[in-house]
Amino acid sequence: MIAPHAGVGDSSLTQRIIEYIDEHYAASLSLRDVAERFGYSANHLTNTFSRSTGTPITAWIIKRRIMAAQRLLSDHDMDVAGACEAVGFNDLCYFTRQFVRHVGVTPGRFRSTMNVSKRAGRESTQAG
Repeated sequence: MIAPHAGVGDSSLTQRIIEYIDEHYAASLSLRDVAERFGYSANHLTNTFSRSTGTPITAWIIKRRIMAAQRLLSDHDMDVAGACEAVGFNDLCYFTRQFVRHVGVTPGRFRSTMNVSKRAGRESTQAG
């Protein structure tokens, strides 16, 4: 969500950056890539984006990837390594650390919990 105190130009740029990240988070995407795409220095872009969202671009990319990983681990029969790769992380250990930081549990535990919940939901549907 864009902060209400952002300037008109800032919020437009921020919204375009968010859309770009949403479309490209699964690829190799860095602050430098985003800055080059929009024709600004990395420093300027990060300051503008942080003012508007309260979050640096790199942290936003990580959050977006973690959200996508949660969806893959809960809605699909994908293993942790597959989810890690599918959302743009190159290092399984780093992915796991970031997942724990943002979600509070390891991706494996999250996946197991979601699978138990899905099984319980199917069993209650079948019993009814």
